[in-house]
Amino acid sequence: MNFEKYDLEQGNIMIAFSDKNLSVGTLEINPQQELAKHNRPVLESLFQLKGKCVIKFFEDEKIIKEVILEEGQSIDIQPLKSHIHANPFDETSVTFWKASGDITKIIDNIRGSNKM
Repeated sequence: MNFEKYDLEQGNIMIAFSDKNLSVGTLEINPQQELAKHNRPVLESLFQLKGKCVIKFFEDEKIIKEVILEEGQSIDIQPLKSHIHANPFDETSVTFWKASGDITKIIDNIRGSNKM
């Protein structure tokens, strides 16, 4: 298996596998960083491997819920649900992610926009 790791301003993303049915990898977020608000067209499942992270859920531009994922905890995010992965803590956050469906365009964008 060929793992791809891409540097992000906030940490890095690792893609372990991706096709039209399934994509999996890890997201590492540095302390005091967060990703931009986004959504996925498929079910996104998260499992916290190291540290903690906060998932902020949105309705339009308003945060409606925040969930803290601690090591060993998981959460499913429904398709097209806008959210942010945040790490307001002092330790690096590592989250396993799984997208159940076709996000190949999103994966291609990650590959094209970030340095490996």
